[in-house]
Amino acid sequence: MGSAPPPKRIFLNFFDYACTGSHMCPGQWQDPNDQGHTKDRLEYWINLAKLAERGKISFIFFADSYGGQEVFAGNSDAQLRAGNQTASMDPMVLISAMAAVTKTVGFGISGSTSYLNPYILARTLSSLDHLTNGRVAWNIVTSWAKSAALSLGFDDVVPHDERYAVADEYMDVCYKLWESTWSDDAVVWDRQRRIAFDPAKVKKLDHKGKYFKMSGRFQTHPSPQRTPVLFQAGTSKSGRAFASKHAEAIYIGGLYPAQSADSVRQIRADAAARGRDPNSVKFFVGISPILGATLEEAQAKYERAKENADTIGGLAVFAAYTGIDLSKHPMDELLELKGAPGEDAVHSFLSAFNHTSGTDKPWTPRRLGETMALGGFHPAPVGTPEMVADVFEEWIRDADVDGFNISYTTSPGSFEDVVDLLRPELIKRGLMWEDYDVPGGSLRENLNGHVGRKRVPEDHYAEQFKWAADVEEDPVKEDSSAHREKRCKTSAD
Repeated sequence: MGSAPPPKRIFLNFFDYACTGSHMCPGQWQDPNDQGHTKDRLEYWINLAKLAERGKISFIFFADSYGGQEVFAGNSDAQLRAGNQTASMDPMVLISAMAAVTKTVGFGISGSTSYLNPYILARTLSSLDHLTNGRVAWNIVTSWAKSAALSLGFDDVVPHDERYAVADEYMDVCYKLWESTWSDDAVVWDRQRRIAFDPAKVKKLDHKGKYFKMSGRFQTHPSPQRTPVLFQAGTSKSGRAFASKHAEAIYIGGLYPAQSADSVRQIRADAAARGRDPNSVKFFVGISPILGATLEEAQAKYERAKENADTIGGLAVFAAYTGIDLSKHPMDELLELKGAPGEDAVHSFLSAFNHTSGTDKPWTPRRLGETMALGGFHPAPVGTPEMVADVFEEWIRDADVDGFNISYTTSPGSFEDVVDLLRPELIKRGLMWEDYDVPGGSLRENLNGHVGRKRVPEDHYAEQFKWAADVEEDPVKEDSSAHREKRCKTSAD
C-alpha cells in the first residue's frame, strides 16, 4: 500500500477593512483591548503589517465600499451607531507605509470596474507594485450596492450580467496598459547614448470599445509583476465565467464545506476548459475563528464578544448583503416571512446557520442579529488551536480550498491568536511553513511557490497581451490555445 500524499500547504490572509471601528463584528470596538477605533492612524496598519510578516501571512486582504449600508430601515443609522464598516478611508494610501516595514507579506486591494477609470486604477496598482517590490493583488469587484451608485452620481447599479460585460472589457484595457505598451527592455538608462527610456519600445494604446476608449502611451513603466495578482469574488454564472478567465485567486463564501465545494469544482473545471492549470487558481474561504489556549479561554472570549455584539448592527449587515430589511419585525418574535420579498433567501440562510450550529432552535431577529454580529456569513469556530485546525482541515479536504481569509472579532487580538496559537498547530500538521517560499519575493512567486515567476503564467488570458512589436492583429481572443500562438497588437479598434 502506498503512503498517503503529503497534506496541501495552505495560505492564510488577514481580512480587514480601512473603516474606523469594526469590520465583520459590529460592536466589538467596545472591548477595551480592541484597537479598531485607531484605524485612522498609521500605527494600527504598521503594527498589523509587522504582525502579518511575523506570522508568515500571505497577504492582508482589504474589503472596501464606496457607500454606506442603507437597506436596514432605509438609512445607515444602525451602521453608524454600531461603528461598523463606516468612517472608511481609501486603503490604497495605506499600502506604502505597510510595505516599508515588511519584505514579503502581500496586499490585496479592492477596486471597482464599475466606477474607477481603468487608466487611473492601472497606474495606481502599477505604482504600488513598484513601491512594494511586486507584492500587490487587485481584488476585482463590479460593485452591487445601490448606495455606492448614488454616492458616485448614478441613479442605480448597472444590471448584474452587464456589470460583468463591462468588467471584461475593463480587464482588456488594463492588460493592454500593463502588458502591451512597454517592452521589458524599454528602460535603458544609457548614459553613453543619452537615453533613459527607448521611445521605440513604448507604444501608444488606442482602444475603442463598447464601454471604454482611450488613446495614449501608458505613463508608468513595467512594475515587478506587471499585472498584479488577480483576486475575485463571485459565484454566479457570470461571476464563475469571469473567474475562470481572469482570477488567480478567488474568495468564496459558505458556512460549511458542502456549500462551497461545487463552486470550487466548477470554476476549476471551467479554468481547465480555457487551457489553464486548474490548480493554479487558489480558493480562499472567509472564516472568523475565536481561539484560546484552552477551550475555557476560547469560550470566555466568545462570551465577552457576545456581550459587546451589536445585534441591530448585525441586522444592518444582513440587510446590506441580502437586501432584506427586518427593521419592522419585533426583535423577539419568531421570524415568519410567508409571502414576504426575500422569504426563500432568509430561510436558506437560517438553514445554513442551523447546519453549522447543530440546532433547530427557533430564529428571531435578535438571534439573527447576534449571529451576524459574531462572524455573520463566515464559519466562526470557537475553540483551541487543535479544534480550529480540525475545521480548517475539513474545508481543505471537503471543499478543496487553498487558504483562508481570516477576519477578526477584536483587533489585533484575533490576529495575534492566529499567529501565536493557530499557526504553530498548522505547521505541526504540515499545512503551513516555517518561512515564506520566496522571502523578499513577489506575491505571485509566493502564491505559486516558484522563484522568478513574477508575471502572469503563459496559460492565462492576459498572456496574449504581452509585448510583441511586430504583431498587427486584434489581441482579444477567447481561445486560450490560440492566444499562446499569436501575440497581440496594442491597438484594438
